[in-house]
Amino acid sequence: MKPLICVSVMGRDEAELEEKIERALSLGGDLVELRLDFLRELNASRLEDLISSFADRIVITLRPSWEGGRYGGGEQRRIEILRRLSESRPAYVDLELRTGSIVEVSAELRRRSKLIISSHDFSGTPSEDELTSRALESLRYGDLVKIVPTSRSIDDNLRILGLYRRGDLPAERLIAFAMGEAGAVTRILAPMLGSPIAYACLPGEEVAPGQLNITHFKRILDLVMPR
Repeated sequence: MKPLICVSVMGRDEAELEEKIERALSLGGDLVELRLDFLRELNASRLEDLISSFADRIVITLRPSWEGGRYGGGEQRRIEILRRLSESRPAYVDLELRTGSIVEVSAELRRRSKLIISSHDFSGTPSEDELTSRALESLRYGDLVKIVPTSRSIDDNLRILGLYRRGDLPAERLIAFAMGEAGAVTRILAPMLGSPIAYACLPGEEVAPGQLNITHFKRILDLVMPR
């Protein structure tokens, strides 16, 4: 079964985000991840209107600087923004595993949207035990688990993809691939191993290292995973 293709987009304001949402959907995206941390100004009222217009296709992400994102404000304000925007009922909210008070925050957000608990590592690919530990802990809080280290070798790729062969990590709840050019192949192999969502970008607008644009990604998936 093919995964849902989620197109990550960034914009300076709501108008730019709306244009990119429409473009991503027109190119065949199933979901659109809004990287809200790229906005010049976070205006919750305007964002609520935007999210409501496309709610069942939207993933909201406010990635903090300590997880490789652009948001550098206080953690309490970040959580309050996510709480308020979740009232617009987006399809998914992406929440980092290292979020403070994650037990309470995740329980509240899951009452309105499905929750992706994510863990990104820009320094490299941790040990198999560490990757497994992060994934299992994330399962406690979210509907889906997203584990994304940075790959520099085939061995790194094999460690992250090995999560799909663990009996205690259901593949249908696991999104595991690697960033970086060396990890690009894992973005293709993860859906073949059962990942429910695959991430892509708009042509020429890579949001994360090694990301494939949606046009190329769809063509590749049609070759390796024909319906």
